[in-house]
Amino acid sequence: MTDEWDDETTMWTADADAIEASGAGIAFVDASAIVALVDRDDRSHLDMVAAYRSLVEDRYRLFTTDFAAAETYDLLRVRLGAEVARRWLRESTLAVYHVDAADLRRAERMLQRARSDEGLSFTDAVSLVVMRRFNIGDALAADARFLADA
Repeated sequence: MTDEWDDETTMWTADADAIEASGAGIAFVDASAIVALVDRDDRSHLDMVAAYRSLVEDRYRLFTTDFAAAETYDLLRVRLGAEVARRWLRESTLAVYHVDAADLRRAERMLQRARSDEGLSFTDAVSLVVMRRFNIGDALAADARFLADA
């Protein structure tokens, strides 16, 4: 997957062609995993560090979506403070796929069909849609509900 530097932000971007063309293993990184990696007091921290290291050692290409990045920022800001959230935003090198209108429509349909007790967030629905769009079966997440749907 070819990453491009986006001069507008400090994050890497991943376009659809690059995701589709990559021959390497690709894994989606959920906001829950990022928060657990950043927050050493998170109950999943050690498990996420081990899983992350394993993916890196196995040369997986890791990416998230712009929706998951926004959720990550908000969760870090609430849990660890605005400075930690801004530092993550500034220093992250994780590739970010920017969802398109078709992804959003598919996520909306997914939520409309979901049972009311599933508790699937819009961000999770968008993430699942993107994973399915690119046939990605691997995800790094601390959220068991997300992993069950992935």
